[in-house]
Amino acid sequence: MFGNADKVSIRPVLGRFVAEGTKEKLARAVSNIAQAPIISIPAFGLINYFSLDFYGFVFMTSLCILFAGVLPVLVVMLWSRNKKSESDLPQKEDRIAPLVIVITIYLAGTAALYAAGAPLLSTALMFCYFSNTLIVFFINIFWKISIHSMGVMGPTVALIFAFGAPGAFLGLVLPVVMWSRIYLKKHTISQVIMGALLGFVLTAAQIYLVYAQSGIRPDITLILWLVYAFIGPSIVLGAAGIMNGMGVLDGYTRKFFHFIGFVSIAAFLRYAPAEAAMIFIALGIVYVGIACFSGNGFPWFDGIRRKADSPNETIYVIMPMVSTVLGLAVCWALFGHPAVEVGMLCVAVGDAMAEPMGVLFGRHKYKVFSLMGSPSERSVEGSLVVLLSCSAIIFLFTGSPIFSLALGAILSLVEAVSPRGTDNFTVFLVSAVGIAIRSMIAM
Repeated sequence: MFGNADKVSIRPVLGRFVAEGTKEKLARAVSNIAQAPIISIPAFGLINYFSLDFYGFVFMTSLCILFAGVLPVLVVMLWSRNKKSESDLPQKEDRIAPLVIVITIYLAGTAALYAAGAPLLSTALMFCYFSNTLIVFFINIFWKISIHSMGVMGPTVALIFAFGAPGAFLGLVLPVVMWSRIYLKKHTISQVIMGALLGFVLTAAQIYLVYAQSGIRPDITLILWLVYAFIGPSIVLGAAGIMNGMGVLDGYTRKFFHFIGFVSIAAFLRYAPAEAAMIFIALGIVYVGIACFSGNGFPWFDGIRRKADSPNETIYVIMPMVSTVLGLAVCWALFGHPAVEVGMLCVAVGDAMAEPMGVLFGRHKYKVFSLMGSPSERSVEGSLVVLLSCSAIIFLFTGSPIFSLALGAILSLVEAVSPRGTDNFTVFLVSAVGIAIRSMIAM
């Protein structure tokens, strides 16, 4: 489906270990299971379980499953069978009539839950299914937005309102669902992103307003950070893939993702609740893992791999990610703030700028040992960029020009001698150690 990326091979590339047919079967299974009515069931069940006694839970959850799960699924099944179409109704014209029926079902479900005295959040979520689907109906007239993505984010937001950060667990399937819809060519990147974004924002806004009308003012700080945590990586990966498809060199698109991703992590570490930072990092790992699983030809992977790394493209995507996560874990456990932010920014800015500058202006090349494949090539000019950029970051945190230049020089040497794929860890660790030592001396 995506070129020759999935030919069975013993080469150490994750995407090539899985045959094309297996990937397609997996994508279809995910697409069939992760439909909005099915995803709604665990969300309603959990909300009701922790809000009601046993008999109330059984009754209210049965109502929720009937109106949000069983009836919408029956409508879609019968309509797709009548149209001799697939169950997800890939043609937007075929979705109009069933959407109208499902909208009516959701509205009836909202009325039934309200009349039965269901928990406020369950009633609000059912109303969101009604209103969000109504909005989808009008969008669908002109554009085929992803109901799958919206169907994951809506109930995830409700669970976050109910349980805080632990409620975000449902949203961890979002990258897999997005992948399945793109892989099967049911949606474009923009369609799955907009579905997720609208599902998150619309549901959050409506539940907040319902709570506010009831005199409840929930803290939405976590919600605001999680908008980007869930959807940001798909936007950046998609942009990198699109740029690659437009002919931008893969070294540049890779560093685009590297820079935006790592600066975003630093911002989360610095300003966001700790739970939001952990969720963002976990989601980033899932997104990159799926990109690697997909292999060449899938836009998320094409934007972050280098063709020159063949046949080890995936290895040299995974190794920097692992070394960064390892560096983050070690430095967070040993040093905490602000050393961990300085380390992340030095990796983000220094490494991201060194390669493009080295390609453009590098005249004095040198070889560096690689753990796999042939030695990699770096340049003195690129190392100078590491020195200057890391020094600037360190100065922003310390205000000491001499210390900043000294540590920046050390980091440029560390980056220069680190085996390829490990410099994210070594630069991270050494910069954090330097900041920690200075802090101890200052105390």
